[in-house]
Amino acid sequence: MCVLVTVGISGLRGDATAPFRAAGFIAAPAANPTSAAIPRDAVRLDITAGGCSCSFYCGDTPEKPDPELARRRYERKGWTQAKIDRAMASRAAHATQPRSDLRGNFTAAIGILVKQGARVTLLAHMFSGSFDEPFEIAGTTALPLQHYLENGNYFPEDTLVTLVV
Repeated sequence: MCVLVTVGISGLRGDATAPFRAAGFIAAPAANPTSAAIPRDAVRLDITAGGCSCSFYCGDTPEKPDPELARRRYERKGWTQAKIDRAMASRAAHATQPRSDLRGNFTAAIGILVKQGARVTLLAHMFSGSFDEPFEIAGTTALPLQHYLENGNYFPEDTLVTLVV
């Protein structure tokens, strides 16, 4: 299993990827068709560290990452060897950074966006296959920004979460 976090950012003047890149994350255009549920006017980004989002979004059950298990997952997804090697190198680099730091960095990036006037929608899903496979969204909710910031990046999986100030 592997987690992907997608962020929708609307109402921002400037580069929506900048806070994530500055924190060491990869911010790529969202590829999963389910991301279309994020508001239309939002820039939709898949945020990853080491090829997935497991290192900073662990849901209810934090687990220690297993590099060989990750390699096998990437192989099952059909990734090229070069792409797998890059992801594994990135994971190894991030492994030296405590998981809570990665969660904190992600949370801080979200905080920066909101302070710059952005409206942020979060979506996380745990995949057993390809990140391109659509999935069902369980619901939608609004979460106060302060609650999100104080709870270390936790937000419910498979739920569109809009952060409100």
